[in-house]
Amino acid sequence: MPAPTVLHRLPILALLLTVPLALAPTTSAQEDVTAAYQRLHAAEDADGLAELWAANPERILVTIDADLEGSLAAWEADPDAPDAEAIAGLQARALWGARIASEVTGRPIFRDYASAFIGWNQEQKRDFRAGQAAYGAARQAFGRQDVATAAAKGRECRGLALPLGDWWGAAMGYSIEGQALVAGGETADGLAALGQARLIYQQLGLTGSEYGCLRGLVEGCVAAEHWTRAREAATEALAMARALGDEDGAGAFETRLEEIDAALER
Repeated sequence: MPAPTVLHRLPILALLLTVPLALAPTTSAQEDVTAAYQRLHAAEDADGLAELWAANPERILVTIDADLEGSLAAWEADPDAPDAEAIAGLQARALWGARIASEVTGRPIFRDYASAFIGWNQEQKRDFRAGQAAYGAARQAFGRQDVATAAAKGRECRGLALPLGDWWGAAMGYSIEGQALVAGGETADGLAALGQARLIYQQLGLTGSEYGCLRGLVEGCVAAEHWTRAREAATEALAMARALGDEDGAGAFETRLEEIDAALER
């Protein structure tokens, strides 16, 4: 993740998992969607944007969030005398995009996320950045296998994000907290956190991040010998792997399902 002052939060898979090639961010494709989004807004073409979102559901949040983050960066550049016109323009476009996204997908989370972001006061804006910093610290701790610190910082991240309506930040915090707890042997709490993260990512349309959480859920359930839940999660993960073209992941889940079925038959 970039430095906290510039954080643009692309979908992030669990640190201990490999990002399948099919899920790797495609810069040119995202640029095309962003350009179309901006052009449609300028033309006040709501129907056109509805079609764009329907065709690119996994890019909705990233596109809207760029405007929201841009408005925050503009405020941070000069908090005492911010460019109010530029900020208002970015936020208005983001809310327009979020409203249409919620209508198209039937998921109120986009509208809620954008409207919450726009309404933050100065203290809440700083809490948002503090949550991002906590997530960065959690990743670093996990990378050096300090799972206790990683879990604590992940908990701090989602604790700051949830009161703000920052659903993306909440999912990120839950995800790293869950990974760290499972790695540290606190499987029940880890599965609870990963389950929350997975559900939020699904609502946000962040398929890669949802898939990463689902993979973590499978391994946590196996470690805890929760075989029925493990089988359901692994079945879902296998279907998602195939849909995303993750051949290595699909093979791993096929093997996992064989192991799970053998355990259920004992």
